[in-house]
Amino acid sequence: AACSKTMKKVTVGVICPYSAQVLAIQEKLRKIKFGPLSVKISSVDGFQGGEEDIIILSTVRSNSDGVVGFVSDR
Repeated sequence: AACSKTMKKVTVGVICPYSAQVLAIQEKLRKIKFGPLSVKISSVDGFQGGEEDIIILSTVRSNSDGVVGFVSDR
């Protein structure tokens, strides 16, 4: 990877709309070594005013009622 040749720390942000989703992703990724990547997983509010090299937006939504909730466009 290009970032490993320059040894520049590349920042990656994973933005989630729900705090439970933030915790679930953090738990899954806790033991992974990312090398030259600095990975931050947070809510939309947690990234406000921040800047990362790469952003991943998690749009997963799940509930038993099939309702989108506050992420609705209405």
